[in-house]
Amino acid sequence: AVARLTRDAIRDNTRRAADLTALGDRLATAQRIRLDTLAQTLAGLDRTRLTLGYTETLRRGFAVIRAEGRVVTTRSEAMAAAHLDIEFADGQLGATPDTGTRPRRTKDGGDAGQGSLF
Repeated sequence: AVARLTRDAIRDNTRRAADLTALGDRLATAQRIRLDTLAQTLAGLDRTRLTLGYTETLRRGFAVIRAEGRVVTTRSEAMAAAHLDIEFADGQLGATPDTGTRPRRTKDGGDAGQGSLF
């Protein structure tokens, strides 16, 4: 009876060890598939993030205007600034806002600071 119980225990132990090895292999495969899926999802989200970034907007022909380090979004903010920094896709440019005032006319009808053309 002891020999039969020992034999049954060894057989059960061997079968359960094989089942455990199979489950371990399935777990490793499932983990690898899950990580690959998550990596693909992350790569797709990163591509979306890049297309939504402002640098992509600059490449489409828009510009970012800053005054004193802050983004300017309205004409009134731009007019109040002494100096503007305009960022394009290929670099930056400094600018001074046009206040909309016209140069004074001189007595002879020309603009102040501009010589006569005649």
